[in-house]
Amino acid sequence: MSNEPLLPAVADHWDGRADTFDDEPDHGLRDPVTRAAWAERLTAWLPEPPATVADLGCGTGSLSVLLAEAGHDVVGVDLSSTMVELARIKGEGTSARFVVGDAGDPPLSPASVDVVLVRHVVWTLPEPHAALRRWVELLRPGGRLVMVEGRWGQPDAPADPTPITVTTPRSMLACPGTAG
Repeated sequence: MSNEPLLPAVADHWDGRADTFDDEPDHGLRDPVTRAAWAERLTAWLPEPPATVADLGCGTGSLSVLLAEAGHDVVGVDLSSTMVELARIKGEGTSARFVVGDAGDPPLSPASVDVVLVRHVVWTLPEPHAALRRWVELLRPGGRLVMVEGRWGQPDAPADPTPITVTTPRSMLACPGTAG
């Protein structure tokens, strides 16, 4: 991708927010009820463990650690080295691994994961269409792309997630808003 000139500024932005990132309930998953709700949702969306999961834009690693504790093989990728360091600390004692990298073009091989998980990441990407194509490329046959995004500023948006099921990379790229 052609975003390399932007990446240091983006990394600096998130480095500056790392210390308070987990203060947001859905980020830190410190509350047992919130943590259990995420575990329930992820169990419904992901294949049975052990699956290989790439958590792109993992932040401080809360979902990565949750998935590793459930038996998945997880690699978390985040552009912020400070977030990654906090994720490594949080993930001590689990099998989760964390690397510094661009969520839009992660340092992973094609067809290397069963699940690509991205939560509240698309809005941060300068080239979301290119990122989506790259994420689909990472999936093994039958893999799943799990995207959790908000409908910010839409008070009438449904509270429950709206799953979109697709069976091929071509059908994924044909979803509304993903054509590029």
